[in-house]
Amino acid sequence: MASITNADAHLEANGLDSDNPRPDPIPNGNNNDDGHADMEDVEEDVDATALRAPAPKKKPSRYGFAATKAKLGLNRNVIIPMLKGSLPPIIGIAMLQSNPVAEYFLTLGYLIPIISVLGLALLPRGKFLQNLVLNVFAVGFGAAIALLALWSSVKAREHTTPAGESVIDPATGKVRYNSSQSVVLAVWLFVNIWFVNVLRAKFPAFVVPVILYSILVNVASTFGTKLPTVHAAEHFIQELITAMLAGLALSTGVNLFIIPISSRMVVFGEFAGAIGLLRKAMGLQKKYLVGLEQLDMFAVVTHQATMDAKEAERRYKKKAKKAKKAGKEPGIQPAMTKEAAIGLALKTAVGQIREMVGKIQADIAFAKRDAAWGKLDAKDLGEIARLLRNAAIPIVGISSIMDIFQRVAERRGWNVDAEEDIRVLEQKDREKRVWNEAMKRIHVPFKILSEAVDQGLTHAAIRLEILPKPKANKKAEKDADVEAKGDSANPGDDGFSEVVKHKIERFASMQGEALRAWVRERELVRSSEDGMSTAEIRERDQAQLYCLIYMERLMQASGEAMLDLVAFAEKKIADDTMSKNRLIFPSQRRLRKWMVSIFREEDSGAEQSPDILETGANVVYVGDGYNKKKDPEHLPPTSAWQRAGNVLRVISAFFASGECAFGFRVACATMTIGIIVFLERTQAFFIAQRLVWAMIMVAISMTTTSGQSIFGFLCRIGGTVLAMIFSYIVWYIVDEKTPGVIVFLWLSLFIDFYFLIKFPRFAPAVLITIVTQCLIIGYELQVRKIGILAAASSGQPFFPTYKLAPYRLAAVAGGCFVAFIWTVFPSPITDRTWLRRDLSAALYLLANYFGVITTTVKSQVDGTAGNPDIPKTPAHELGKIRLKIFSKMMLLLPSMMAHADWQKWEPTIGGRFPRETYEDIITRTQRIMSYLTFMSYTMNHPPAEHLAALRGQKEDLEAESPLTAPPSNLLQPQPTTSSVYSTPDAEVEEPKPLRTRGDSTNNRDWLNALSEVFHEISPSHHNIVSTLMLLSNSLFTGHSLPPFLPLPRPYEMTRALIRLDKRYATTSPTSNPNPSSPSPPPRPSSSVSSSSSSSSSTSSEDLSPLMVISSRTGQPVHDSFSSSSSSSSHPNPHHHRRLHFKNLRIDKDHVLDAENVEKPGYAEFAVLEICSTLVCDDLEGLIKSISALVGVVDFSYTVGGSSTSSSFGSGSGSGAGDGAGRKGSVGPGKRKGD
Repeated sequence: MASITNADAHLEANGLDSDNPRPDPIPNGNNNDDGHADMEDVEEDVDATALRAPAPKKKPSRYGFAATKAKLGLNRNVIIPMLKGSLPPIIGIAMLQSNPVAEYFLTLGYLIPIISVLGLALLPRGKFLQNLVLNVFAVGFGAAIALLALWSSVKAREHTTPAGESVIDPATGKVRYNSSQSVVLAVWLFVNIWFVNVLRAKFPAFVVPVILYSILVNVASTFGTKLPTVHAAEHFIQELITAMLAGLALSTGVNLFIIPISSRMVVFGEFAGAIGLLRKAMGLQKKYLVGLEQLDMFAVVTHQATMDAKEAERRYKKKAKKAKKAGKEPGIQPAMTKEAAIGLALKTAVGQIREMVGKIQADIAFAKRDAAWGKLDAKDLGEIARLLRNAAIPIVGISSIMDIFQRVAERRGWNVDAEEDIRVLEQKDREKRVWNEAMKRIHVPFKILSEAVDQGLTHAAIRLEILPKPKANKKAEKDADVEAKGDSANPGDDGFSEVVKHKIERFASMQGEALRAWVRERELVRSSEDGMSTAEIRERDQAQLYCLIYMERLMQASGEAMLDLVAFAEKKIADDTMSKNRLIFPSQRRLRKWMVSIFREEDSGAEQSPDILETGANVVYVGDGYNKKKDPEHLPPTSAWQRAGNVLRVISAFFASGECAFGFRVACATMTIGIIVFLERTQAFFIAQRLVWAMIMVAISMTTTSGQSIFGFLCRIGGTVLAMIFSYIVWYIVDEKTPGVIVFLWLSLFIDFYFLIKFPRFAPAVLITIVTQCLIIGYELQVRKIGILAAASSGQPFFPTYKLAPYRLAAVAGGCFVAFIWTVFPSPITDRTWLRRDLSAALYLLANYFGVITTTVKSQVDGTAGNPDIPKTPAHELGKIRLKIFSKMMLLLPSMMAHADWQKWEPTIGGRFPRETYEDIITRTQRIMSYLTFMSYTMNHPPAEHLAALRGQKEDLEAESPLTAPPSNLLQPQPTTSSVYSTPDAEVEEPKPLRTRGDSTNNRDWLNALSEVFHEISPSHHNIVSTLMLLSNSLFTGHSLPPFLPLPRPYEMTRALIRLDKRYATTSPTSNPNPSSPSPPPRPSSSVSSSSSSSSSTSSEDLSPLMVISSRTGQPVHDSFSSSSSSSSHPNPHHHRRLHFKNLRIDKDHVLDAENVEKPGYAEFAVLEICSTLVCDDLEGLIKSISALVGVVDFSYTVGGSSTSSSFGSGSGSGAGDGAGRKGSVGPGKRKGD
């Protein structure tokens, strides 16, 4: 039922779920509790002339209809799907009260309302039509296969019946039992159930069609044992397929003609929800930053990290319960501070934004395929989704400042409650003062930015008709004199984009206030420093500077991303796209891709990307990451015979797959019940007790994992009990009167669909509740219409409602129990196993994502990327791969969370499941994904003024040599003379800068430096990819980790700059007499030894690019071999060209100069430094957590409490062996995890 749950998840989306109603289109709308903007809370200090507060409303009563409706979340977005879901079965039951319909279907009429429920008429049109096509195909194909099975079984009966013997038993007047016919039908049933459930496991889109197919095959195979002739079989299949198609027709009519809901409406609702969440996040971030102006930000984040509200409340309730039992008064619940509560709310909003982006990514494909009468076509919808995703990345990134403060507190030991040393407190107070002053300077610019972003998002949404236009704006829309109105213009008005742009320019003009405040405070703090080395002070200062630049870059990117969305909206207005509706049809190519996507099985990597880097006459050599996965046991086939052998191997792999095993389980579970009907002595019992519905419950209830099976089993039993109770109420409350029964049945189903929509997790249980009610009430009304004799003609005796309902409960419970047994027997596939595999796949995707990002940056630096807007260029194809991996991660993260929830229902046999460790891995994986996403965003979306400053030097660029020319495409790939993908300048759209630097003569210095740094740290980046790959493989296979892993050091890029400066200092000044045009010798070696510092022996600071992490502790190891590369390596100056950066001071004493901060490329440098440091920090945590799960290859031993491994000739060890003996004895170590 995973597909049904996912299908109903669309109804959670904004526009189709009361939990996420559309936000108020004006910035000062009302608050709600569903994750959308409350601008009275968020923007209490916003300019009243810009945002007019609504008239105060009377506070509603806590009781009454309105309060109940609000509490239940009943609005049109919930009531309409409830109505659409409940109408088809009621129409079907009412239709069966017609004499012609009842006489035609006889005993199979009850299938019509059941199939209409499974048609899922409440789905959006795009998904419903896909399901309809698959459902009709499944019913048609199933009818053909069922008729073939019945024909072959009838022929088996004919061939095994003695000549002259009647097929009717004279003694009973019923069809004789025939073992050959039963055996043939049993074989057909087993094979059918096995095959369709293999498809169900392999292709999630086939879940509902497989259920319909299973119903048809089960009914045909069980009742087919009583069909003596081919004519009877044909007539039976005709009635069966007609009943099922009639049910699908009812759901189709309701979906398409009764309050139709298109996939575009769902996506527009999600767009509105995403905009509301972004507005809320900006407001919460403003509140959070305001709180940091006076408070201890390290205490705030520590309190937030250690006193999560839900966990604290759970602990309090547990203690209160114990105290109550002991007759004591419960203590006072610890209250969260206001700032910690804001931080927690911000964290929740960020999670909702990520979830909404994932929903948009999943639903946008269906919206593009939808035919509609509207204004925006498929390309426009895709562009809006892209722009919203671009806006979400920096807005979400601002919240990472909480994570940065928390890590600083943890690194320096400020997150403990014990008494701290006076020097530690003084150091903490000094850093707190610096940050307080910086936050005060950020307050006013961020207030302007948050107001502009809020209004800009609202304006773009109104212009694109994502949000309705306010009535006040509609009345004044003829007034185009925006300048006369000034700041009184409202979002959605013509020309309001200029107001938003003006505010962004005001924000841009105020940038640097925090940096200037930091410089002043740094000088004051340095005057009072004591007991800290120069290296420690410099590391602290650079961390503070990078964080401030990181925040400013995120804020600037948020404003520019919002302006991009506003510009797109204005463009759609200017080209008359939004002036009138038109008929929109999907293209043939899109429809073809739709059909292919149904049968596509996605993998977890970046492989199998079609047409990667196909560039015509240009030769581009690509790595293995662009190709299909290799088979380690077979080389690619080179002959027709080898290719034919590959086909046989595919067949063998199919039968060995997990999907085939799942299909076999379902077939065995079905035959566990079905065997009863194929034996002579129990056949009559099976038919009389209607055990066919126990077999159908197996098809509906079987799941791939044991956690879902246990939870589902309990829910389905509970749902069936409720269905029995509701059936009694519906049948007897109106004294068994048919009109009253139908009305109350509709009311019961209407209420049931509320739980299906609001709680998709319980969708299987709710669906079984609905189906069981239709089965019980539909059968009783059918018997009343056709008579008891006709109803009993099929061999099923008539039972009154008070007997039939318990029998249905027993049948459903038996089927669910059998499904549960075969899910865990002979060996269960646990959700914990799937969780581990999903985490492994996520780490593998992160490795690919990081590799693509570094390749993109290097190609931009080298000038070989080309224009990303031109298809088939490397930049364009790399962008496609980045988006593909990003989309997979957005879909994989909810899967991991779902398995983490399901595993709680699995019984623990043996040791306890390390839930905390897995949750830590999930959290760190999500954070690494966020940091990598913003790294990619930063390098591909440069600040507008930097880009304009670089383009203003076009003549200077062309005069430079290819190797020394500044890599302007580092920020945004543009055609260069050295690129094989160069295009005329007229084809490149020039964006307008927000503001331009006054002095642009030295704007290329930092870009040149970054070009060198990226090549310098290339081996370190390879280590990150290697570590992620190793962690992924270790988690998947369970193999132990090596004892030590190399990772880049924190602030590695700064060290690389200092190493480059040292090389420049040691280069002879006569080596290049003309510094304005240096010669281009080879680039530095990529080996670690050649990239280390040549003067580490004379410096107290370790400048080596790598550090060694202990797999056991996840902490750096400080010993001889951790810095061997820096102490033993002396680069040859002949292998490095002299670096001449005009007016660029990058030595260790001047790398933090304010004049560098103003240069294009420095902000990107700071962002990459912060993000890469955070990534490496989380990698250390991942190493520690995963090593706790799989162990470490460690053969050290302990002698008298000290560890050593010198006797084995392996150097000094770093920890005691796992198998250490007692004190004073020698015990051999062992491999952890064995």
